[in-house]
Order: sequence, then C-alpha cells, then structure tokens
Amino acid sequence: MLFATAVLSSCTEQYIYQNQDFEDAMTVEATLTNELKYQEINIARTRLLNDTIKIPESGANVTVVVSDGTTFRFDEKDGKYVSADEFKVEPNKNYQLKITTKSGKSYVSSPQVLTTPNTIDLETVVAEKDGVQGIQVNVLSFDPTNTSKYYRYEYEETYKIITPHPIDTRITVVQQNGHYNYVKVPVQENIQVCYTTKHSTGIRQTTTTDLTEDRVKYPIRFINATDYMLTNRYSIMVSQYTQSQAAYDYYFTSKKMVDSGELLSPNQPGYVVGNIKSTSDLHEKVVGYFEVASVAKKRIFFSFKDFFPSEKPTEYFTTCNARLYLFSEIEKTNYYLFKTHDYIGDGPGLTPSGFYMVEKECGDCTSFSSNVIPSFWEN
Repeated sequence: MLFATAVLSSCTEQYIYQNQDFEDAMTVEATLTNELKYQEINIARTRLLNDTIKIPESGANVTVVVSDGTTFRFDEKDGKYVSADEFKVEPNKNYQLKITTKSGKSYVSSPQVLTTPNTIDLETVVAEKDGVQGIQVNVLSFDPTNTSKYYRYEYEETYKIITPHPIDTRITVVQQNGHYNYVKVPVQENIQVCYTTKHSTGIRQTTTTDLTEDRVKYPIRFINATDYMLTNRYSIMVSQYTQSQAAYDYYFTSKKMVDSGELLSPNQPGYVVGNIKSTSDLHEKVVGYFEVASVAKKRIFFSFKDFFPSEKPTEYFTTCNARLYLFSEIEKTNYYLFKTHDYIGDGPGLTPSGFYMVEKECGDCTSFSSNVIPSFWEN
C-alpha cells in the first residue's frame, strides 16, 4: 500500500490508521510553460502518517531534455529545483524530464509537447451565490481551432489594507535607576497601508469536449460583498493552463479522490498513475506528473465602490475598539501588552492613569501583512 503526498492538499478529517505499510516513493510536481521564466520542479519523498514536514529529494541531478538536442539543467534552491537559465517551452518539440537521485536511482517522464496557446479575458459581474450577494469573476476563453479542450486554473489575489487607527508613536519600557519608565518613540515606517496576497488552493478544471465550440466561461472566484478584500482595492491574476487529455485526466482523478474522501489523511492519497517511471526498478511507484502546458494570464483590479457606489463597504475585517489600559494592568502582564497592542494616545483629558491602545492588527498591518507595494499594483 502506498501513502503519498497529494498533488494538492485537502482539508479532510484525519483518520488514525494502525499498522499501515509505508512505502517510500518519489513525488514530482512540475508544469513547464511557454512563459519565459525560471521554470521550477518540486521533487520530494512520500511522508509518514501525521508527518506535516515536506521531505525534499536533495542532491538529485535534474534535467529536461528537448527533442532538438537542447538540455536544461535544474539546480536545487530553497527546497525545489529551479532551471539554471530562463527558458520557455516551444511548440512542435518534445520535452522529457530526467532525474537521478544521489543514491543512483533514475527516473524519466514520457515525452510531452506544448499544448495549443490561448488568450483569456476576465469578466466581473454582480451575482448571488447561496443567497449571498457578491462579485463573480469569470474566465472567458475561445480557441477557434477547437483543439484545446482541457483547462486547469490557478489564481493569485491581492488586496489593499488600511488600518482604522494610524500609529505614529510606540511605547517602549526603559529601566533607569531601578525604575521602569515609559518612553514614546516615533514610528518611522508606514504601518497603516499594506498588501496581502493569497494563492488559490485545490484543483480547478473544465473541459469543452461536450460543447460544439471550444469556448470557456468558467467561474473562477466569487467574493462576498461584505468581504473586506473588496473595501479598498482588490486585484486578481488568473492563470489558465491548456492541458493535454492525459494531464487533465491525471488531475481530474486526483481531485476526485480528494473530493470523495478516499484519503486517510492530508498526506496520504491513494496512488494515481502519472507519466513518470523509475528506470532502475520497474515496480517502483512514482507519484506525480510532468506537465508541459501553454499558459495564458490576465490581471484585473476593482473595488467595492465600482459595483455598489451607493452602499458602504465593510470598514475592517475585525472589530477595533480603543480601550484605556491602566498602568497597573500593563505592569501585571509584565509589559507584554506592548507586544499585542499599539498605543494610540492618552485619551480624553490626557489621563495620567494609563494609555489608550488597540490590538496590534488594528493599527499595525505589518503584524500580519506586508507594507511593500507590489510591482504590479495600480491605484
């Protein structure tokens, strides 16, 4: 019995399986595209039950060999293998992954060819889902050659955060002559405006095999109108991968196993046969798929007011109430409150008994996000 790392993680209730046979196996996740970039390949080992730490396959010799004689070398970096040079997959050429581990085991994929290149557009409409109003983002695509048929999707979303309480000053505690004094220190950096980026999880696919033309309208993302992500500024970039039928079937079967609850734990899907095999041991199981796919990407920006101009958006994602913390209360926490809260002033009448503070996430967005403006950002 093989227990392996899933192609994607799934939130399933963990089942404690007794006396299982654990079979060590290679796992490979790789999608090379026609986008000029440093291509990446993830290679790891299967994991024991309850083990949440990824075990990368270190020290392997990894190459991609092209039918025209070109070889691309991949170097180990940050737990993955990254191409030594930028390159893009070109049409009418076969690409084959070859791996040799430091223990001498060899693995090879079946040759793969680039799928039909496409373009996409994104449509945003006010919609209702499960009785809730929000914004529906749809992917629009059309292949006039009618040769694509199979699609997989990923997205990356970024939204702007503005904390409701500007923090200009912080309190530090300084010990002088055996006494503790409160010192106010100006904040030098921006901690009120941040940008949070999230990546999609799970497998998203569609096919046009049952349609008369290769036209896609795929609902990629629904955002509740009350979601704070829409309040200030929101951006989504969608990637559409045109898949071969074999790659589509592999991902589809993997997703079906996850959705049907056939997993014993998030680290243990059943075995789905991919396109990579061991040349050292023909009976050895290899988990994963080496995919070559054309990719089309599209990014859009919008915000709540673009769709609901007469309504008020959600003010913030959490309740932020300022509160007076007495000096005696602060001292009882051994000044730990300054790690979880931020100073916003001395309050009405400049009370000498303590400080008015809010929870840190209400004033310092860098406590959970990044104040670096993304290179792609448009106001």
